[in-house]
Amino acid sequence: MAEPDDPADAAARLEEALERIAALADRVGATSRTESMPEGAVDGAALADRLDALIAKLRTALANRPA
Repeated sequence: MAEPDDPADAAARLEEALERIAALADRVGATSRTESMPEGAVDGAALADRLDALIAKLRTALANRPA
């Protein structure tokens, strides 16, 4: 199934995905890189780094988009 090209739909899907990630991190417990990782825990720092990189890529794409 192809994703729609509507930016508003894409933004809504992104928001929903970020809400699910935040809820999962709260539920299983996010830890820092210096703490031991209990089974099922999320490496909060690694996840934050990954999300920061994706957001930076999105910002760059939006800034370079033709008007």
